Amino acid sequence: MGYKTEKSLISEIVSGLKKFRLPAFLVVSAAIIGLSPAVSIAGDNGPCIECHTKLEKLKVTEKAEIDPVTGEIKVVSMLIDETTFKASAHGGEDFFCIDCHQDLDGVDLSEGHKPNLKPVDCITFCHDDPADEYLQSSHVKLMKENNKDVPTCKDCHAGLTYHYTPTGEESPRDVPKGTDPLHRKLTIESCGSCHQDYLDSYKNNAHGQVAALGCTTTDVPVCFDCHGKHKILNSTDPESKVGKDKILETCGKCHADANPSFVKHIEHPQIKNIKYYKTMLAALKNARNDPENLKKVLKNPQTILCIVFVLYIGILGFTFSSFGLHSLLTWFATARDEHKRKGQADEEHH
Repeated sequence: MGYKTEKSLISEIVSGLKKFRLPAFLVVSAAIIGLSPAVSIAGDNGPCIECHTKLEKLKVTEKAEIDPVTGEIKVVSMLIDETTFKASAHGGEDFFCIDCHQDLDGVDLSEGHKPNLKPVDCITFCHDDPADEYLQSSHVKLMKENNKDVPTCKDCHAGLTYHYTPTGEESPRDVPKGTDPLHRKLTIESCGSCHQDYLDSYKNNAHGQVAALGCTTTDVPVCFDCHGKHKILNSTDPESKVGKDKILETCGKCHADANPSFVKHIEHPQIKNIKYYKTMLAALKNARNDPENLKKVLKNPQTILCIVFVLYIGILGFTFSSFGLHSLLTWFATARDEHKRKGQADEEHH
């Protein structure tokens, strides 16, 4: 049995230590992270949730807040429903309180932290890109051209949350995720509050009919799935999601077999819009004075659809009325024959 030299023994010890280099590094790193308050707070909502979900731990349960856009003053509750918050758009695993609120690491909180916090400006903090897209949209452009008040974020988003604070106020913080079925249903109503004609025509197409039955999951498109959320452009704009250049791509997200023929369908049929029928009749009456307008109306796919719809309703009406009249006459004939038969039986009896 031989003995190893001092040099070979040292080399073996060093190589053995190398095997434990990575595990040792991980252990040390975990210890540093666990002992560092700053890192713990930066990546964990725990300290905030711990106080704001328990009434007895809050020194201030409500505060007055001034809307930076409208100047409106409202009372905001400091209590948070943890389950609701975690299920909201702001409660994801990669979203932390200090992403919007000031990081209070190292701040003396013995007297509370209200003096140390700054007001949250949603647009400046996180939603600057959607705000820019909205300002470039057809909404803003057309309303400015028509000298109308441009809707603010609150005008559209205020009604999209169905979670309320203990004071009864709608909670923007707890706004549901965009995939939430009820949230998607509320967007239809929000858009329809201004675009009533399009809301009515949406309810006449396949998408709207399914949505009206209560199915508003991501399998059924609502307004923003086709038209966009903030950068909503007129269909004549090359960048529009429903324009001729991108409509195939938009429909193809749900309909894998979509082709140029498929996208020619009429998504907002005017078959139940009395105004469109009046437009058709007006063009027909002025055919001699303005034949070009009549041609334009006749070439519109909506006109063809409306004519087919009227013929369809006419055929149904004629069929059922004829069937009803036939049934009624048959009943009268049967009653007459029964009456005659009874009369003849009475005569023979006497």
